[in-house]
Amino acid sequence: MEWAKLKNFIILVLLMVNGFLLVLVWSRREESVRYERLALEQTAQVLERGGIQVELSALPELDGLAPLAAERDVEREARLVRALLGEEVQGDNRGGGLYLYRSGAGEVSVRTGGELSAELSGSAGQDTDRPERHAAGLLKKMGVEAEQAGVTEEEGETRVRFRQLWNGVPVFSCEVEFAYGGGSLRRVQGSLLMAGSGTAEAGGMLTLPTALMRFSEEIAASGDVCSAIRSMEPGYRGTAQSLSGGVRLTPVWLVDTDTGSFYLDGTSGALTRLDDQGK
Repeated sequence: MEWAKLKNFIILVLLMVNGFLLVLVWSRREESVRYERLALEQTAQVLERGGIQVELSALPELDGLAPLAAERDVEREARLVRALLGEEVQGDNRGGGLYLYRSGAGEVSVRTGGELSAELSGSAGQDTDRPERHAAGLLKKMGVEAEQAGVTEEEGETRVRFRQLWNGVPVFSCEVEFAYGGGSLRRVQGSLLMAGSGTAEAGGMLTLPTALMRFSEEIAASGDVCSAIRSMEPGYRGTAQSLSGGVRLTPVWLVDTDTGSFYLDGTSGALTRLDDQGK
């Protein structure tokens, strides 16, 4: 009986200790959030005194991306090709990281870094009266996570663009366009990263306050101008590292301003206007 009472007492003490630790961790987290918010507000005030208005409500919470290294996955690439050309496909390694795939349904070329181009024939079986849904379904079959980036009507075609996501985070350098004409998919062009899970590399992403200050410094140094930051979106840009298909994903901020959009390198702080390098 005494042991039962002692055991209950020990359990009670442990519950009280756990509860205390939980409250302590939560309070420290809340304190950290307050400090981060204060730092962001103070940084915004500094920029505003320098003539750049910052809309704090338009800034995201995610700012902890790390550089990643990813290798070309031929099995995932084959899945992409089959989604477009069917099961009976012949592959040809042309060297230099270029693979060419053919079937009676058309031809697909894939280069190092994910650059791809597909020309499909009328026998491809890619008929649809709903291009947006059809393109989304093809990406799902390929095993690619993506978000729709736009739809345009050009030269009698419906062109649907998607931007790839990596674990929910946009890869700004990987966009693909599906061109439909006469109720059928005719062409696919763009870049898709067909790789397995990435390996984290050394380094981390600049915090929002630091990124804002670097943006202000880089704008001034380049002689460019802007008077308002409308939004900052964190994401990745991919760079091919080898002919075998290795890709480095560098964290970046996509900064939208009143005078244009910029990439701010999330590790070095280097600034690039989109007009200079595009996606």
